[in-house]
Amino acid sequence: MAVMPLVKRWFGILVLVMVAAGLAVPAGACVGKTLVIGAKGTPQQELLAEILSILITERTGTSIKVVKYATTAEAHDALMKADLDMYVEYTGVGQLEVLKGEAVSDPGALYQAVKATYNQDLNLIWLEPLGFDDPRVAAAGVPAQAAPVVRKDTLKKFPALSRLINKLGGAISWETMQDLEARAVKDGPRDVARKFLKDGRFI
Repeated sequence: MAVMPLVKRWFGILVLVMVAAGLAVPAGACVGKTLVIGAKGTPQQELLAEILSILITERTGTSIKVVKYATTAEAHDALMKADLDMYVEYTGVGQLEVLKGEAVSDPGALYQAVKATYNQDLNLIWLEPLGFDDPRVAAAGVPAQAAPVVRKDTLKKFPALSRLINKLGGAISWETMQDLEARAVKDGPRDVARKFLKDGRFI
């Protein structure tokens, strides 16, 4: 007869553990919230937005909305107004077009300068460069490393986001980017983005 109370006690402990575990998961995740990712009007930008979208959704359960913008000015303005949470920008474009700064030829120095000014003056955070420099997007021959730019308050709401996105740091070479763009024309950016993330074991 002493078996039943023991079973009940263990069942109660199991329920408590399950409840505690269930409460612990959403606390560090982004479930139930929506992130808005921007894409400027190029196939590369659309592909990069899909890569970020699928990575975040698959790994956190967060709902993502991708919004397209025609120009850098439109995307940056939306980011500043909090209509947008993040988009991929290029260091040379950020320095020359957004900050109206002087050309910097060293890629590392340019990234650090843009990152520091965006953080201090605009409350925007540059995450790790994705690994390629696109010579087509910046004037004056300055480096144009691609990297996600995120609102600082977004990172406060989604504390695991920067660590997750930074897993893509250095993962996309210029050769890889060109190959992905070419395949996206035939297969569509979303399918190509998903395959890239699966092949790289990001999802």
